[in-house]
Amino acid sequence: MQTFLPYEDFEKTAKALDRKRLGKQRVEAMQIVNALTTGGSGWYNHPAVQMWKGYVEALKLYFNAISEEWVRRGYEHNIGFYDVEESEVEYPPWLGDEEFHKSHRSNLLRKEPEYYRQFGWDVPDDLPYVWPGRECEGEE
Repeated sequence: MQTFLPYEDFEKTAKALDRKRLGKQRVEAMQIVNALTTGGSGWYNHPAVQMWKGYVEALKLYFNAISEEWVRRGYEHNIGFYDVEESEVEYPPWLGDEEFHKSHRSNLLRKEPEYYRQFGWDVPDDLPYVWPGRECEGEE
């Protein structure tokens, strides 16, 4: 369970992801939205879910950006898009935290080095994920 964010910008992130991760992000982002809005998921306490707590609308924008890139690459997208008023979205405070994004770049490099080397990221491929702590969580 993960929402990869090598960059602060959701569209830039979507364009950077390899096919495998891009496809999985659609499903995982939707699962996280469902976990946070229904509370009935075994994933609810996972850090990838908790980091979006209070920021479901921002996560929906992430899902939409990922899905739009999926379609742009010519793949079928049959799970719809979220209706979100972007001007009213509150973004999580960890978005833009360089250590957070660096940890995601590192993990992507480890997962698919040949693909991700093209971006010239100056990070080692062995950093652990940075999970935003409770101080970063908003209220639902």
